[in-house]
Amino acid sequence: MNNQDELKAAGYYESLSVVSRYIRMYYGQTLLASGTCFFVMSPDGPVLVTNRHNFTGRDNITDEPLHKELAIPNHAVVTMHGPHEVHYHIDLADHANPEAPAWTEHPTLGAKADIIALPVKEMTNIVGKINSVSLKNDWHRWEIGSELHVIGYPYGQIGGPFPIWSKGFIASEPDVDISGLPVFLIDCRSRPGQSGSPVFAHFRAGAVVEYEGSTFQAKKPMNYFVGVYSGRLRPDSDLGLVWKRSCVEELVNHAIAHGTQHRMDLCRHRFSATPYEEFTLDRYVRKDVDEVE
Repeated sequence: MNNQDELKAAGYYESLSVVSRYIRMYYGQTLLASGTCFFVMSPDGPVLVTNRHNFTGRDNITDEPLHKELAIPNHAVVTMHGPHEVHYHIDLADHANPEAPAWTEHPTLGAKADIIALPVKEMTNIVGKINSVSLKNDWHRWEIGSELHVIGYPYGQIGGPFPIWSKGFIASEPDVDISGLPVFLIDCRSRPGQSGSPVFAHFRAGAVVEYEGSTFQAKKPMNYFVGVYSGRLRPDSDLGLVWKRSCVEELVNHAIAHGTQHRMDLCRHRFSATPYEEFTLDRYVRKDVDEVE
């Protein structure tokens, strides 16, 4: 881009592409991992939602560190794209009270739920209805085999400012909880970096949708938030876990009712901005020889 003061997208882009956000986890200045997050719009302002394992740096089942050098993140950076990239820095470590997380966990499942929420009223002027998830109007009835989209950042920002859409299908009975947890399975070729991605059913104009027991034909594109993707069952499997919409709603409501703005001082969370850099594939494309271990 020649004009760094103006960010333009050539042609049409889907509205859901501005919902998912790129998030990076650090220990000090060392980048440990990247993932995806999004914001839910509530009457009390925006609430950040992502996977718990993104912030803890640990496998949410085994509690083992995810980084090869056993490093645990102490801060995270959320990027919002525009003429300038706005970065929101989140301090994940409270040195005065190391046991107190900087986020809110599910009211009944606690650490068992691989999703967390963080009320962020200070982002009200940045996050609005058009670039956040709404939990209103629970109108869709999904079925096994239904097509879904995991919208996130596999391997980082390989799509430039916009996330990548990965298509998948509901692989387990959606009304049945897996291992007693409010999750269902999705058959999707997702990759590292998509943890914390919102999962949507996306209906084009003319599609048949169900609402309150009746079927209708959509007159315009319609989107329905289904849940939060939290990774594959195994590295060699395309089966992944999605935390259900109802679980996300319980978490967000709990965060608003019981979570103060943060458990730590807001002054420890800050904004920064850098000029938007034109996207290049150079840092993402690997030669065949690089694949040899």
